[in-house]
Amino acid sequence: MKIFSYLFAGLFITVALAGCTKNVLDYGETEKLTSDQALLKVNYASYYYNNRAIAIKINDKRVSSVITARTPFPGGGYNTGGSSTADFLAVTPGDLKLSIILPKKKDDGTDSLVLYSTTFQIQAGKNYVAHITDTAAFTKNVLTEESFIRPDTAYCKYRFINLMPNVPSVDLYYGTSAADNTKDSLIAGNVNYLSISNEIKLRSAQSKTWKIRPAGAAITTATVLANYTSASTFLNQRVYTIFASGYSGIATAPRRPYVSFFLIR
Repeated sequence: MKIFSYLFAGLFITVALAGCTKNVLDYGETEKLTSDQALLKVNYASYYYNNRAIAIKINDKRVSSVITARTPFPGGGYNTGGSSTADFLAVTPGDLKLSIILPKKKDDGTDSLVLYSTTFQIQAGKNYVAHITDTAAFTKNVLTEESFIRPDTAYCKYRFINLMPNVPSVDLYYGTSAADNTKDSLIAGNVNYLSISNEIKLRSAQSKTWKIRPAGAAITTATVLANYTSASTFLNQRVYTIFASGYSGIATAPRRPYVSFFLIR
């Protein structure tokens, strides 16, 4: 009886250890973020008429896959290109050179043309988004510092940035549907081009239609520049950036107006 008990106990321990081994996940090579680094996401919203595929370089080193307009990198969002993750790049603080390049037709890793290049001053331990908008000689940028602090449970948090080159100031609304404007609520008003709003906190688990209008415009269907509906924009304790992009007066993709979201946390 004792022998059976010992054998059973040994077999149980072996099975338990085997079960634990199966649950170990291998994430491959990882590198822990240190306090002397910073985090960066690039929100590429330059709308060329042919929606040309570009790549992002940091300090003259390519860091992105080939992407098109309205794609935050790394990690996209909703009504954008790319995935829906809150990923950021780890970067070295100091002078950071950011370049948008056009790869060769047969992409061999070298540049065909540098479409835009700028330099940002990055501080250690901080989180940033570099927003790029407009095209050619009119290309503009704005660097925003981001907070990773999540809102309380049952809430989600946003900031809204205007990246529409030909709309000096916009209003952000949400309502019950794209067609019904009677219940539209103003969420952020009179947000100037290249400006970002203060934090907005809303209850999670909703499914509203987001709308952008020129600042001060009447609350009618005719004044809506763009709208978007997704329950994913109201996830519990998530932190978002909402951005208006494209050109008022253009009705066709890729240059028409959009209201889009990407995840900060």
